[in-house]
Amino acid sequence: MKIRDLIVKLRHIGIIVDNIDAALRLYKKIYDVEDADIRLVPPKEEPAPDTRFAFIPLGNTELELIEPISNHFRNFIGNPALGINHIAFTVTDLDRAVALMQEKGVRLGHVTRDGILDMQRSRVAYFNPEDTGGILVEFVQPSDNAEHF
Repeated sequence: MKIRDLIVKLRHIGIIVDNIDAALRLYKKIYDVEDADIRLVPPKEEPAPDTRFAFIPLGNTELELIEPISNHFRNFIGNPALGINHIAFTVTDLDRAVALMQEKGVRLGHVTRDGILDMQRSRVAYFNPEDTGGILVEFVQPSDNAEHF
């Protein structure tokens, strides 16, 4: 089994923005996105405190806009710069995908201590950008029929 066999699709591209409202106005104008298409995720305790998210569907993927409200999240994500922060892929078997990546020397643990995050609707693995060409890579295995986190 190869890693490419476990990847279903490019799930989303995470983009850090200064102001999510301004970014949404821009993206709606540029990409002709309607308000009804946008999924807003308000700040919550974990795993991303002090942060606002918006998911914009484009084609068969999404843009994830991320607005850190405080420096706490900027430090949490490890890359305070604006612009592309990470790419996420949907995988069919997260444990197998993680094992294959680790066999290639790609380390977990960049976002969480062990690199794995269990959420209600998915399991997520984060890989160290030092091992993936400088970009944070995220693998997501959705729960049964769950499209979103």
